[in-house]
Amino acid sequence: MTNTTFTRRSALQLGGLAAGGLALGGCVSANDPGTGSAPAGGDAPLKPGAQPTGQLTIIDDNTNTTFQKSTIAAFEKATGIKIASYTQGNFNDLHDRYATLFAAQDSSVDIVMTWAGWSAEFGQAGWLQELDPSAVPGDLIKPALDAVSWQDKVYGLPKFSSVQTMFWNKTAFAKAGLDPDTGPESWDAFVAAAKQLTTDDHYGFACDLGNPAGAYQNFLRMLLLNGGKMYDADYQPIFNDEAGVEALTRLVELLQVHKVMDPSSLQLSHSADLADLFARGGVSIVFNWPFQWSVATGEKSSLDADTVGNGLIPGISVRSATIDGSEGFAISKFSKNKEAALAWLQFVATGEVQREIVAGEGWFPVSESVLTDPDSLAALPVLATYQQTTEYATKRYGTPWSSELDQLLSVQLNQAMNAKITPKEALDATAAGTKELVAKYLPR
Repeated sequence: MTNTTFTRRSALQLGGLAAGGLALGGCVSANDPGTGSAPAGGDAPLKPGAQPTGQLTIIDDNTNTTFQKSTIAAFEKATGIKIASYTQGNFNDLHDRYATLFAAQDSSVDIVMTWAGWSAEFGQAGWLQELDPSAVPGDLIKPALDAVSWQDKVYGLPKFSSVQTMFWNKTAFAKAGLDPDTGPESWDAFVAAAKQLTTDDHYGFACDLGNPAGAYQNFLRMLLLNGGKMYDADYQPIFNDEAGVEALTRLVELLQVHKVMDPSSLQLSHSADLADLFARGGVSIVFNWPFQWSVATGEKSSLDADTVGNGLIPGISVRSATIDGSEGFAISKFSKNKEAALAWLQFVATGEVQREIVAGEGWFPVSESVLTDPDSLAALPVLATYQQTTEYATKRYGTPWSSELDQLLSVQLNQAMNAKITPKEALDATAAGTKELVAKYLPR
């Protein structure tokens, strides 16, 4: 088996959101002229095979370590199916790599990592294999299944579930005269706390705005925290309404008015970099994915389980809201080993593998049975907050045009964050471009 791993920093990273303008013209999408077409149609949704055999090639992002450590060997032993190649790449590089493979109808890759936006884009293009309901485990958590679905079709199975919550440094809270055991529960309380935590050489808050996906995620989170929505029922953009403009204004204010946001937020290009910054004690509050707990309580961290607080993200016009970051695996429509590939997808979703992901990596499980297992909560205390988030809006708005929207929004968001244009100007320009994207992918 060939294993190739690229760390999150080994690839050349963009030096801030302004670079998004350079990438805008180079983003390959499933709807671009000349990218090839879907295979001749009519293929039925994939059902499990009786005794699938073969060899598999998998391209994953670099989020998970469990698969190489134990899952691949366990899968090969249990099924007799060989994983001939398992490679990991930087998430930010995978979209165009996949689009190129699919456009060429390359059959050498069987399985790809996916999330809601890519499932929608590549699924609608006919490049991912649709699954039959009989192939989908019955106890999957809906947000996790949404990551591999588009318009009532399932194109894969989830490998972990994820939403963002708030993490704070209890030691820093106590030093600033704040209650270390209670996080802020409203936006105003959050801003007040961040001000108390900010000193000449330390910022109260940081986020990861340094790449297009991060820009979108940070804006969407603010939009949901203010009770807003991205689209109406016909997928027409409405995020530039009053709720959206206020949401972006509040984000800009953290940097330009309150001066509690670490300016490096505009260069942080991955949630892992944000996690490291928090774990080093470089910032006091972050909104991040569940793996932040494992990083912040790990051996290399300046913190531990007793000094890390976790709770709901404080809302603006609502109590709380969050964004979904679940990921999964999908099968290439051009694969010649589809039944064997499905066996891998199903194996990753089993309780045994999911428990390893929870305990070893700090991600949420994809199945209800593992989520409610007391051992899971003991291994990952953040699960208690995750269960609370189900009472509030949790969205990602994955669409076929997600990657292009990320690029479009990131350029405007960068200008707004740097006070070159107003939040309304940024969102109006993004909404105008989004209408064109919707018309391209969902022609009337």
